[in-house]
Amino acid sequence: MNYIKKSFIQHSNLSTKSMILIVVFALLIFSCNSSQENGENATNIRSDVDQIALNAWGKSGELVQKITLSPKGIVRNQSWGISIDSLNEKIELAENQPNNGKSYTLYFDDSDLNFTDITYLSDTENKLKEIDFDIFVETKPQVEDVKQKFTEYLQVKFGASITQGSKIIWEKDKKTRVVLEDVSTNKDPGIKLVFSKMN
Repeated sequence: MNYIKKSFIQHSNLSTKSMILIVVFALLIFSCNSSQENGENATNIRSDVDQIALNAWGKSGELVQKITLSPKGIVRNQSWGISIDSLNEKIELAENQPNNGKSYTLYFDDSDLNFTDITYLSDTENKLKEIDFDIFVETKPQVEDVKQKFTEYLQVKFGASITQGSKIIWEKDKKTRVVLEDVSTNKDPGIKLVFSKMN
């Protein structure tokens, strides 16, 4: 009788251990599938957002596309925190260089009237923290057109904006603050566009 009782207890312990192993194994498989699905969902959402930004960039017009280069990265394919020395710009260096960065000039045509100075500024560790565009065109109506096209594109890429005086500001993206301002004078119609890293 003791032998049967002992055998039954051992069998029960074995069944309990087997059940625990089966449950743990099932939970493991479920959790792997779930995280894989979440990963796929996150990837799908990211690619949808990228596609929406790409579509908006495609509609932004030739001048905005020349200035921004592509919808990838913050602007001009750049990311915060890269070394200023690793910038891979294919345009000429500007005459004046900042103490803490690099500045380039991008001409839109053969005249000296339509261009943008692009300045990359670094932090104390020589890492990218700000990208400034000083955009100049020939006429005030051109300024309005470029400003509107930039606004439409940036609304898609960086979310809703707020207006403070003459500035349009995007701060929804927790990593980047964008400020667009018409800085035209009678002599020089133009726009200032600043992308800065948010801490």
